[in-house]
Amino acid sequence: MMTARTWIGTLLVSVLVATAGTASASEQEVALQAGATQLTSDEIAELIVSKTVTAKSGDNRFLFHYSEDNVLSGKMIDGDWSDTGYYGITDDDRVCLSMTNDQGRLRCLTLLKAEDTVKKYNSDGDMTFELLEFQEGNQL
Repeated sequence: MMTARTWIGTLLVSVLVATAGTASASEQEVALQAGATQLTSDEIAELIVSKTVTAKSGDNRFLFHYSEDNVLSGKMIDGDWSDTGYYGITDDDRVCLSMTNDQGRLRCLTLLKAEDTVKKYNSDGDMTFELLEFQEGNQL
């Protein structure tokens, strides 16, 4: 005869086994499964270096200028945020950046392209920015 303690333990193990493989996929994994492709280091450089990129995150729009000497400048369109920092493109196909207001923390992002849309994903696989437009030079 099964005791209440044994029954609860069996139930708990059953729940854990049943849910073991059901962790939700990250936004990046979902995009890749839907056919998005990761940009290479060379493609990232061609896309952003010496350009001003218009990007959106949620309802906010931003301008980011990626200078040839790895200085990154940004400002919110119709908002009060602006900052500077630096960026670098890694050999493993990511762009890493550090902004002054973020206490110099280095954040590396993966860029995925699906059709004509480019999106940035953080190390957790969350989409952080959709890149909307690329203009030559500093348009800040």
